[in-house]
Amino acid sequence: MNTILIIEDEPQIRENIQEILDLQGFATITAEDGLEGLQMAERHQPDIIICDLMMPRLDGYGVIKALRQQPLTADIPLVFLTAKAEHRDLRQAMELGANDYLTKPFEPNELIRVISVQLEKRQIVAQRYSGQIKQMEDQINYLTRHDSLTGLPNQFFLEEYFNQTRLQVYNQSQFLPLLLIDIEILYRTKLFFEPSLKNLLIKTVGERLNQLNSQDQIIDLIAYLKTDQLALLLKPVQDSKIAANIALQILENLSQPLIINNQEISIQAKIGIACYPNDALQLGELLTHAEVTLEHYKQENKTYYYFYNQEILDIVFRKVILETDFWQALERNEFQLYYQPQMNIQTKKVVGIEALIRWQHPEYGMISPAEFIPMAEESGFIIPLGEWVVKTACSQVKKLQLEGFGNLNVAVNISAYQFRQENFLQRIHDIIIEANFNPELLELELTETVFIQDIEVVKSQIEELRNYGIKLSIDDFGTGYSSFKYLQELSFSHLKIDRYFISNIDKLENKQSIVKSIIQLADSLKINIIAEGVETNEELNWLKQNHCSMIQGYFISRPLTIEDLKTFLLANH
Repeated sequence: MNTILIIEDEPQIRENIQEILDLQGFATITAEDGLEGLQMAERHQPDIIICDLMMPRLDGYGVIKALRQQPLTADIPLVFLTAKAEHRDLRQAMELGANDYLTKPFEPNELIRVISVQLEKRQIVAQRYSGQIKQMEDQINYLTRHDSLTGLPNQFFLEEYFNQTRLQVYNQSQFLPLLLIDIEILYRTKLFFEPSLKNLLIKTVGERLNQLNSQDQIIDLIAYLKTDQLALLLKPVQDSKIAANIALQILENLSQPLIINNQEISIQAKIGIACYPNDALQLGELLTHAEVTLEHYKQENKTYYYFYNQEILDIVFRKVILETDFWQALERNEFQLYYQPQMNIQTKKVVGIEALIRWQHPEYGMISPAEFIPMAEESGFIIPLGEWVVKTACSQVKKLQLEGFGNLNVAVNISAYQFRQENFLQRIHDIIIEANFNPELLELELTETVFIQDIEVVKSQIEELRNYGIKLSIDDFGTGYSSFKYLQELSFSHLKIDRYFISNIDKLENKQSIVKSIIQLADSLKINIIAEGVETNEELNWLKQNHCSMIQGYFISRPLTIEDLKTFLLANH
């Protein structure tokens, strides 16, 4: 039922209008003047207002002005009643926002016709606004649930859809696999430094996956996450192996180049898989577990898919704890140096020692450097840790000298991350001065990854270290990026043959050929050889017969604490 407000100061006219409208089925409310009419309009929000033009306290002009200034009443149709028929008065009323007018006296059917017209207009406007509002709501709903740049569903949409599906899956004892896809461009061009092209790449991958899905319809939803990863929710399955088959299809499909802006782009995809309800009950947990799986295997430089399991979470959790504990470990002296002797097998004398770091963790016990050194390099902690190793080694070996154990050469491993620091040379110099250590007894072992850097900078730093008297050697030779050109241009004291080539060398002819070549190369360049990882007498004899004079490994001694090293040196004096 439509409500009509009648604002009229003459009681008889007001009552007549009210009676006419009541008979027509309208609900009516009345006001005796303009001020009261404004209050009634704000309180009741009528569908139409019938208002006299000439009234005490506030006339019709004042009423229309006030109504149009208030958001709640601005759109209410208003029909003026006036005994004045002058054109300028009517024009003024219409300019102020009146919708129509009636001149007194008027017939009941005139009043009804005017009201009907205004109600129809109001209905049309309301429908138009309703359509616009519905369109805006749909647009907002779409934008809330889709990525604005790629047009793909977002995590909010994914979570809604997952929550709608999971109960049915749970009741039917099925699995709901979630595949998290990480995408890396293999061969970047300058065009891909434009952010917009990243979104185009993701959109193209999404289209490729939709094409793949059109064959078997096993993918239920493809979503794009804020982590720049794609999440695929598969249809419920009875066997999780189906997820493995889909992952293989996806990896094979994405191994084919993409054409973007007339460019052929190759990508590498990696997939972490977590399944509801076995791996988690909430979408957030499933995404975390799939991400943890990707993180665990990220060092593998190949396309792959892996399923999440609890062991992976334990490993990643342990990594997080260790990375968090790095700085406290240094402050609490949890890091320790062990020393492994190096022996000349011709003279059977100890000619040097290598400093090896260990971590005695209060919860996990002794941790191998193979585990925590990559974490330290990744986090940047390798810089202060590496300085601590050099400083501690120089200090402890200096004490050995003062205690009469002779001038032992001490080798310290240097990470490529340390070597590329701008103040690296100055820090080494400061440590040697502080420890009052003879630089000619210090040997820095560099891995072959150092040569990936700007070779001219590397040559300059190596030359400056050698001018200072420090020796340099290449550690784990044969496993990295060695170039004979670098060996010829740079001055090294030793090549350390990696233990992989030494293990069972007396039995394996392929290893023998490689090591013989390395020994001949080093001999021609006048570089000494140290064979690492010697563990048996047979390995020792083969090396001796093939003119490798220096060895290191468990056959001589395991790595020793500084106190155990003293005992060893005394026993082998």
